[in-house]
Amino acid sequence: MVQSLENPQTKLMTGAEAVATAAKLSRPQVIAAYPITPQTKIVETLSGMVARGEMDTEYINVESEHSAMGAVIGASLAGTRTFTATSSHGLLYMGELVWWAGMTRIPVVMPVVNRSLNPWNIWPDHQDAMTFRDAGWIQFYAKNNQEVLDLTICAFKIAEHHKIWMPVMVCLDGFILSHTSAQVEVPSQKKVDNFLPPFEPLAMLDPDNPFAHGSLTDSEGIWEQRMSLIDGFNNAHVLIPQIFTEYTEKIGRLGNYLIEVTGDIEHAECAVIALGTLGEEAEQTVEYLLEKNIKAVVLRPRVFRPFPKKELIVLINKVPRLLVIDRAVSFGNAGQLAIEIQAELFAHKVEVKFHQKIMGLGGMDVNYVDIATEIERVLKED
Repeated sequence: MVQSLENPQTKLMTGAEAVATAAKLSRPQVIAAYPITPQTKIVETLSGMVARGEMDTEYINVESEHSAMGAVIGASLAGTRTFTATSSHGLLYMGELVWWAGMTRIPVVMPVVNRSLNPWNIWPDHQDAMTFRDAGWIQFYAKNNQEVLDLTICAFKIAEHHKIWMPVMVCLDGFILSHTSAQVEVPSQKKVDNFLPPFEPLAMLDPDNPFAHGSLTDSEGIWEQRMSLIDGFNNAHVLIPQIFTEYTEKIGRLGNYLIEVTGDIEHAECAVIALGTLGEEAEQTVEYLLEKNIKAVVLRPRVFRPFPKKELIVLINKVPRLLVIDRAVSFGNAGQLAIEIQAELFAHKVEVKFHQKIMGLGGMDVNYVDIATEIERVLKED
């Protein structure tokens, strides 16, 4: 049973329940969704909230993920705050419209419960979301259930900021977060309302003034649209820390950083960079290695798009060697996070001993000792 959220409270909840609670607090006007493991609990919980009258929301039960994305695109263009959620093959199934939402800058919020792709596997890696890293969506990767809730609420304000105005994915590792319970501090509805104002559309369809749209776009139109999207991402890079700061001041916890630093970076022998729960697991590695007199530091990007290039380079310049751990692969090259970082190291002529490792594919367990073993290997090789 969902309790009243008039007063802040600490609750034991899964990552899926944290997403649903954050969505409820954010007051979406339209939700369209289709269930898929391990995302199902999100939309199941929201469906129950709407059925019990706890949310003033139009909930659309659709027949597929493709239709879910189509419905929220249409609802957003009609002037409403929209929400959906998906995972893995569901994300691929809506792929055409994921690109449509990104390229046409539709400010929908969509948590993606990360799950491996085919052959059939229900356990987590980042291959699903990484497949859409170039689709014009902001991407966050949460490390725990508390961050899932906080980032989901922030995602609405970020998506709907008139200088950003683009869709946002909040990525959380399937089962590791979605089905695991942890303490989550839930803010009051009053505090969230103070942080997140009602939806204000930049433009909306008017049935009294119909017009044809979505027809063939010429080269100049495509160029203009793409440049607009680039500007939106540049604005997001600047504004996301400001929105995080506002959230922290009005609600608490989050902090204004794009990259979380754990450990003594000034004296570290090696820095580990990883997304999501791998980043949090690596935090335990720092403490474990200190007992062996090995100093390590973790740099965990909580945002992957826009990629925090400048912030990462400043931090990487402080360490002699780097280990990048990816939970997905760009086949024929390397892990996507490693590719991004290597490009920035080259562009800024940063001299650092670079190492990369693919771990955790298909839900393979990765614990702090596994990460420590990789760090020790790196130190030995150098």
